[in-house]
Amino acid sequence: MSKRRKKVRGNPAREATEPESTGAPGTPGGLRAFRQARREGRDISTTPKRRDDVQDGYLSAASQRAGEGTDSNPHLLLYALLGLTALLFAYLHLYALPQMNYFAGGFSMPDSRLLGYSVDDIERLRNVMDSDGTGQLSFLHRTAGILFPLFFLLSSWAVVGLVMRRGLLRWLVLAGAVIFAAVDITENFLIDRILTMESLDAGLVAVASWFTVVSWALLIILGAAVVGSVVMSLLRKGVERP
Repeated sequence: MSKRRKKVRGNPAREATEPESTGAPGTPGGLRAFRQARREGRDISTTPKRRDDVQDGYLSAASQRAGEGTDSNPHLLLYALLGLTALLFAYLHLYALPQMNYFAGGFSMPDSRLLGYSVDDIERLRNVMDSDGTGQLSFLHRTAGILFPLFFLLSSWAVVGLVMRRGLLRWLVLAGAVIFAAVDITENFLIDRILTMESLDAGLVAVASWFTVVSWALLIILGAAVVGSVVMSLLRKGVERP
């Protein structure tokens, strides 16, 4: 009685499958294909292209998105700086300084007066503000009053370096931001001085008022230039993207 070998039919596990890559250099088929190529004298130094990176000579959509993401990281930092600067401005000029009117009998603080103030205005504040009120204002000047101009300077510097095109305007904006930070911080100390000094000096009041007017003028002009540059950059990207 002859023994016949049964042929395996329809067993997917026995069917020939494509060899998996084992990371051998220069071969997509694993170590066996690598040794076979070496025996046959073929070039084994080349590494096959990854199909997920390159397709028909072009980068895949995923690789393009990854490349675009690395370029946009500095812009994310720029937007974060602008957001923090806007929050500091809102806290200082829209919340904290108006709250200080409670200590001044309803009169506004010198920092909030865009057109400046006179000796009579400062005398009125000195008569209604006590030591607690001037102490609160001085603390506000030494915290948010210093942080806001510094963050505005950093934001302007970032906009000049990342958004603005080369030209005279970018240097004017950067120089103006430096001057604004110096003027605004100096103004805070001058206001604290004229509110707490024993005998009021009319000349010092005039200097502090002039610093206040200049700081507001610089803030409005530079703020418009910075925000306008960012908006124009976003519009250019929207037009170039399609």
